[in-house]
Amino acid sequence: MQKSSPFKFLDAYEKEDQDIFFGRDTEVEVLYQMTYQSNLLLVYGMSGTGKTSIIRCGLANRFEKSDWFDIYVRRQENINDSLVRELNARDSLNSFEDGNTVPQMVHSLYLDHLRPVYLIFDQFEELFILGTEEEQQQLIITIKAILDTQDLPCKIIIVMREEYLAHMSNFEKVVPTLFDKRLRIEPMTRALAKEVILRTARNEKFNIELCYDEIADDIIDKVTEGKGRVPLTYLQVFLDKMYREAYEKDPNQIVFDNELVEEIGEIDDVLESFLDEQLKIFSREVDGWDEALRFLKVFVSDKGTKIPVHRSALPDLLPNFSLIRINIHLNFFVNRRILRPLDDDQYEMAHDSLASKIFRSRTKGIPMPAELNINESHETPFLGFEPYTENFADIFYGRDEELEDLFYKIVNDIDIRTTLVIGPMGVGKTSLIRAGLLPRLRILFNTQYIRCNRAFIDSPEVQQILSTEPVAGSEPLLLKLAFKWEKKLPDPGERKIIVFDQFEEFFIWIKQQKELTYLFLHFGHLLESRLNIDLVLVVRDEFFSQLQDLEAFVPALLEEQVRVKHMSFRKAKEVVKSMMEKAAMQVEDEGIIDKIVGNILEDNGKVNLTYLQLYLERLYREV
Repeated sequence: MQKSSPFKFLDAYEKEDQDIFFGRDTEVEVLYQMTYQSNLLLVYGMSGTGKTSIIRCGLANRFEKSDWFDIYVRRQENINDSLVRELNARDSLNSFEDGNTVPQMVHSLYLDHLRPVYLIFDQFEELFILGTEEEQQQLIITIKAILDTQDLPCKIIIVMREEYLAHMSNFEKVVPTLFDKRLRIEPMTRALAKEVILRTARNEKFNIELCYDEIADDIIDKVTEGKGRVPLTYLQVFLDKMYREAYEKDPNQIVFDNELVEEIGEIDDVLESFLDEQLKIFSREVDGWDEALRFLKVFVSDKGTKIPVHRSALPDLLPNFSLIRINIHLNFFVNRRILRPLDDDQYEMAHDSLASKIFRSRTKGIPMPAELNINESHETPFLGFEPYTENFADIFYGRDEELEDLFYKIVNDIDIRTTLVIGPMGVGKTSLIRAGLLPRLRILFNTQYIRCNRAFIDSPEVQQILSTEPVAGSEPLLLKLAFKWEKKLPDPGERKIIVFDQFEEFFIWIKQQKELTYLFLHFGHLLESRLNIDLVLVVRDEFFSQLQDLEAFVPALLEEQVRVKHMSFRKAKEVVKSMMEKAAMQVEDEGIIDKIVGNILEDNGKVNLTYLQLYLERLYREV
């Protein structure tokens, strides 16, 4: 069994780590003196400078036990609720009374324990990243009430990243003394970082042998890339990796030497390699690489910072993950030190540096199949009015880029389950779906195609949908409709894709708003059923405005669209050339192709693919 590393990796130092916490004596002493000068302190600095460790380990050990009653508050879902929850958790004597205000609760704790109360708001920037203005204002009022309460032995310490200081202007208007006692935590100097390495190595219980003291300088050079101050997060990660690698070589003699430093590599690669290493293990033992990233991105904000997430919120955030699957992922990443558990059944990324890596990572995605295994012989490649179908996928030309984009959005965009394909009449939307998309989707997933014509809408199954509300908890009628030709419905966990082509036909043939409302309710029911279903709706763009009512049941529908545009003149020429070659039609003069495309242009100069097909079909038969 591996001995515990003395280096904290991405964790903060706690009170019990006093014997291995070095290099911050000055900051701890300054902060300690400030606690006697003001009831409100502001501690700020860049991410990874060790702000939390200075409070939890350095300052906590500077006080006698009789002078330190610390209560740590993180925002979680709402910082005001978290504050009350943390206060209640420390009311071991049940002294609080119903209706107590926060200052009264603090005073009650003081009377019970006869120790000054320290309210420590850690990672305060979360309030501005995730919180509402109302939430912020309520906290400001609460803090002002605490500070205004006479003879209340309570100190407030706000700890935050410095890039969010500008957001504190509203706070300062209410509490003008906010910035009076503030301490910026600087990145550690080389000299102090060297002290951390040397003093930790000399601790007898860790049995670390340095081949020479200057090895500490070599380590720091790697972490800082030879310049600037030392980012503590990276230093701890680097040292932790060195310790574990040395332990693997010889658990009885852990040696830090130059060979090991070079073996670990550059600091830019250390965190990434750690994350990659864990993702490889995950994809080998648990699930796929992309599934891991989909899961972890839930814990990262749209600004690339870590955010706490309650376990109960995960099913809604990961609609295609079963509860069992969520628990398996959660346990794996907690055990691997990528996620850390918080109070109240919440979890977050172990550090913003990991969150940043996850934020910048893209899923590898499922590649679009290149081989379609279609061996059809075609009398003619020209279909006239008819769209191209799956049987003609091998001679469907000119839409490679659109097809690639549409495939990736449907298959690999992890944030959406419904895609709207929209475009004017005559651009080839149906051909793109039937000859381009469907053959490739069906290689990978259980995919159903529905053409929404008058006969389909008049069918008994659709009429039932148009006349009844969905029953909560029942199998969705749209699912039964899509798979009615199958012997049984697909497994709930199996990924399914349902394509509704010519969706505008519903608006053309359904005249009663009530019937449309029932239809929209059934689409909402289908998505809410959590049966791992992706929807693709194909619509003519003149019906775009009529989709707004559907968006109430299919959130973000109008935002997640792929627009099929008219083919360019150049691309149309390439299509004509490819099709004529397929039909063994020789073209001696390149200008003929220009003339063909020019003859089928609409009045606005756009290429009409239907006209092009009709023209080429007639030309082929004449030849």
